[in-house]
Amino acid sequence: MKKITVIGEDNLPRMVLSNESRQHPGRMNGKEWEKRERLSGLIFFNNEGDECGGLVFQTEEKDGKIISGMSFTMDNYKDDQVVQILNDEYYSNGIAYIKRGLSINQYPVGSNVDERNEKLKQLRTIEDKEERKEKINALMEKEGAVNRLFIGKTKGNSSGLFLAGPDGAPKMMIYVDENGEPKIQTFTENGEIKDFLEN
Repeated sequence: MKKITVIGEDNLPRMVLSNESRQHPGRMNGKEWEKRERLSGLIFFNNEGDECGGLVFQTEEKDGKIISGMSFTMDNYKDDQVVQILNDEYYSNGIAYIKRGLSINQYPVGSNVDERNEKLKQLRTIEDKEERKEKINALMEKEGAVNRLFIGKTKGNSSGLFLAGPDGAPKMMIYVDENGEPKIQTFTENGEIKDFLEN
């Protein structure tokens, strides 16, 4: 069996289990997205037929490098992932870069992934590189996701709780760094760090 699709009584998808070659491209606002590369796994759809999360996984070895991981996500209504449990491993030249933990993201109320993607499509036609970059960044700052919380292990080998404000700016970190030192830090509005465990 290469693909299993569970369909609701309304003939809309509810769940797709597939290999990477036959994976569902995604669906939102009553239409399927164009065929695209996706990982093997399980994709969930709500009772409106919109994609609402999934469980995907991959391992790849190439040129002496290894990429391996698994991601379980839950999506914002009409938008992308806002809850993610992740194991992301990358090995190169005997060095490991590993991130694993729980992330909580946030989109503006009423955001819509199709509407944002259409705006991005239009902005990418701007010929001037700097203008294009500036307008895309402005759009994503206004309508894109911000990470509010991460708890787990970072690629820098710190482990802890990392909290951000509504704008995505870091506000508080409670963690053990790569040297095994405990840290409790907060950030001012100007981004200055206050260390509560400083000697």
